[in-house]
Amino acid sequence: MSAIRPGGAAPLHDRSGRSDRQGRAPASAAHVAGIIAFPLLGSVLALTGMPVQDVLVLLAGCGGIGAAVFAIGGGGRRLLEALAAALNAAAGK
Repeated sequence: MSAIRPGGAAPLHDRSGRSDRQGRAPASAAHVAGIIAFPLLGSVLALTGMPVQDVLVLLAGCGGIGAAVFAIGGGGRRLLEALAAALNAAAGK
């Protein structure tokens, strides 16, 4: 029985320790490092004299490459679903 919902079924756990709940995975060290590295790299490049427009173009290119690698590595299904949802929302559907 579940302690949260009396009478409800408790989540099942497999040997890996994961529950049967579907949800987002916690942020990995790579995600956190990327979030920290982009502003730091942009700041350092701007302080060393690189024009801000060039910094933004460079970081946008790096971000695009990272998104492409993430999409290819994850099969791309979730990314395509998110893109389709964003396009539908933008179209007002």
